[in-house]
Parts: sequence; structure tokens; C-alpha cells
Amino acid sequence: MFKALGALLVIYTVYAAVEGKVFAKSGVRGRTVHREESPTYFWIVVGIYAALAIALLTVF
Repeated sequence: MFKALGALLVIYTVYAAVEGKVFAKSGVRGRTVHREESPTYFWIVVGIYAALAIALLTVF
């Protein structure tokens, strides 16, 4: 199950990096972060998702 979640997260991470927008938890809900508006925060969120995907595929 964790391998499948990791694979889905890899797909989402690549999709977000290509599209230039990613969903990030912010407050009670969340928000969509656009690469053009805040590039540093965008790449931090993409990096965290990538690290989580690697952990799901290798550790669990």
C-alpha cells in the first residue's frame, strides 16, 4: 500500500513541477502555490513531496 501511495506521490510531484502549481497545507485548509508568484516556497513544497515519496517507496 505504501509503495502505491509513493508512486502516486511521485506522479503528482512531477505533474506539479511541470504545471507550475502545487497544493500545500496552509492553516485549516490549504492553498495552491504557483511557481511564478512564490518560487522559493513552491520548490520547498515540491522538495518535501519528493522526499516523502522517496521515503514511502524505500522505508515503508
